[in-house]
Amino acid sequence: MLRFVTLAGYIFFLSFILINLVWSVPKFKVSNYGSGTQIWFEAEDFDDRSESKNYRLGKKEKAIKPLDGSFGDIITNQGIKGWIMYRFDISQIGGEAGKWRLSYRQVNPNNHSDWLWVLGDDGDQIPIVPPVFIRPDHIIGEVTVPHPFKWIRIGDGTAVDEKDKDAATVNTLKSGENVMMLWTRQGSLEVQYDVFCWSSDLKYEATDEDYKKAKDHQFAIDRKTKLTVIWAKLRR
Repeated sequence: MLRFVTLAGYIFFLSFILINLVWSVPKFKVSNYGSGTQIWFEAEDFDDRSESKNYRLGKKEKAIKPLDGSFGDIITNQGIKGWIMYRFDISQIGGEAGKWRLSYRQVNPNNHSDWLWVLGDDGDQIPIVPPVFIRPDHIIGEVTVPHPFKWIRIGDGTAVDEKDKDAATVNTLKSGENVMMLWTRQGSLEVQYDVFCWSSDLKYEATDEDYKKAKDHQFAIDRKTKLTVIWAKLRR
């Protein structure tokens, strides 16, 4: 009986892997608005997060009900220290290494900001403990955004200098896979992140209509990467 249960368990696990090798592919949208390339992904489609699970899904994990107007689920923060991670490869969408701007669609009624960390621009290794963050260089969400959801393309809305207002939104991305992480600064359930957009046209201003019209895209990733994605999902 024990052997049967063990065999059944192995069969289930192998079936799970085979299914995910086909379907567990990161989902993105791609566009070429303005004079550049954009890659869009929804906040709930993250790759990994800290064990504290401080960043949580609004609807699926019952952290808070997504406000009207969201594109699917949202992520919010329970006010606990930790991080959430997103991986994306601009080389597979025709993007090139260089300066890119992050825009983010959110509701943030009381100006509760986060730290943003980008692999390469902010360090050569993904941190497992909070790195040293500097204001305004690493801030996003330092801006008041009452409902409804709005696209924000600056990091520190309280800064006087225009460059300082950019804060963490302008980064140098690599030609291959890139990694961005949000780290808790002023975590709050009042903040709802909905969609992220990276654009090689630094002057581009994201809109809901542009997001809707952007083309769906799924990356071709190797088996090792797929297994990493599966393992990350199992850990959730």
